[in-house]
Amino acid sequence: MSKTIVISDDVINTINSLSEEDRITMSAAIAGELICGRSVEDNLTSMQRIIFSIIRNSVKRSTAAYFNTTAATA
Repeated sequence: MSKTIVISDDVINTINSLSEEDRITMSAAIAGELICGRSVEDNLTSMQRIIFSIIRNSVKRSTAAYFNTTAATA
């Protein structure tokens, strides 16, 4: 089964603006939840949960927009 996830420039820029430790944590959290389907928020600090929520919502919006565009052109 194939699953498409769109990671926009905004998400990449947001992750790159974080400290090295948070970049690694956020990257692992995105992979853990969006690719592997695991709940990751219990392993994050309060601030990391907020950042992760913003990033996750951005990825979901970008992915939905991609599918909406693809469906409109099909």
